[in-house]
Amino acid sequence: PPTRPARWLRWVMSETFPIPDAYASESADIQRDEEKRRASPPSFFFAQTQALKLAANYFRNSRLQPSARGGVAAKHRHRIHGALFGQVMAAFEFCLKDFIAQIIDRTDMYDDRILGCSWIGVDVSRVLARRGSTGGVGGLLIHPLLGWHNAEQVNQRYKELFDHPLLATDEDARTLDRLWILRHSVVHNAGFVTGHDAYRLSAPSLSERAVRIDGEFVSETVDFLRSIVLRIESPTGTGVVRRWLETRAVGRWEDDEEVYRALRHVTCAAQSRTQELPAVTREMYEAALRTPAAGKETQ
Repeated sequence: PPTRPARWLRWVMSETFPIPDAYASESADIQRDEEKRRASPPSFFFAQTQALKLAANYFRNSRLQPSARGGVAAKHRHRIHGALFGQVMAAFEFCLKDFIAQIIDRTDMYDDRILGCSWIGVDVSRVLARRGSTGGVGGLLIHPLLGWHNAEQVNQRYKELFDHPLLATDEDARTLDRLWILRHSVVHNAGFVTGHDAYRLSAPSLSERAVRIDGEFVSETVDFLRSIVLRIESPTGTGVVRRWLETRAVGRWEDDEEVYRALRHVTCAAQSRTQELPAVTREMYEAALRTPAAGKETQ
């Protein structure tokens, strides 16, 4: 067989992976995204999906020469859009899981509920696999779990932990389930919709066909998922902050600053990619302590 390039082999064997250059035209955005990933899952979702929306709409016809608008060029654009759709759904799944994981890492006030959750289990192989990892307990408990592609299960998990279901209506749940089925076809079947998936989608006309996803569909999917993520910010996130102020806060900024800052960032959603995470100040903390409805926003 032909000899593979040594660099490619190193990537495949996990000795090293390509690391982006320190400087790029979007280096500031990349650094800001990484800060959001570490501190604020909802904000990270908004940042990631903004970049994916821009990518999906970059190759719209108005930007292209007439010769690049149809035929083979259109086919390749649809392939790109399918890949972007898969990334959108992956970013959403990460947000669902990492929000819970980071709450677990930052406060013990949900420990009793975590212990009572039958859907959370610890597997020895998962513990061993974390050897040398700098991740927290929340990631160990939450990220490997299955069931995140089922709207009803996700709703129940958020309600059980935080007293608020994630989805506002049954229609939202049905829409989300259909998006997960479509994501399965795109990611696992190269965009080919099997008869079984077409049945689950209630779309028999798609059976045994390759689905075509365009930039508009990617953008509308992002908008729908963002409406769900905003419910993570409020009422779920505001409820988390309120519960912590009522049950764990000492009442002195010097003692509470670290956890309060962390929780405010975990539970916020900076909706612009170029927007930094909000500054959390002593004045905000003291105002929250004085307010009976501390940390509560419109639900």
